[in-house]
Parts: sequence; C-alpha cells; structure tokens
Amino acid sequence: MTVDQAHRYFEMVVRLDDGSRNKLMAWNADGTELTIRLGALNVQNTSELGEIEGINIVDNVLSLEGDFGDITITATSILIEKLT
Repeated sequence: MTVDQAHRYFEMVVRLDDGSRNKLMAWNADGTELTIRLGALNVQNTSELGEIEGINIVDNVLSLEGDFGDITITATSILIEKLT
C-alpha cells in the first residue's frame, strides 16, 4: 500500500482468491489532497494487512474492509487495474 507524502495518490496491490493480482488506485483529478478515513485500523507488529473481505466503490468513495479494520478514501478518480 502506498500513499504519497502529500496524500494526493493512493495505490494498493491485492491478490484475489483465484491468484490474480489487481492494483487499486485513487487520486483527485485536480491534484488536491485525498480524504482518507481510518476506522478500526490495526496494523501493529505485522508485515501485511491480512485478508481483505470487501472492496467497494460507490459515489467516488473507495472502501476497504478486512482483518486490518477499514479504510475509506474519497477521490474523484478511482481505478482498478488487472496485473499480469
């Protein structure tokens, strides 16, 4: 998972149950800072986030829920790219 220093770009690579990998990306087209909300986030003493149970995109909001808790990102541009 990557969030640039200025909070203008989010990127995360996830592996699906079928073994395929996808890159999630979010940014604001005008270059402004992303709105990132962390719910019950727990990443202490771990090198990975664990299982992602849900990825949702509704009205320019990317929501990630999983073993780590939840992350909500509001952005004008959200893209899911299938990796080879």
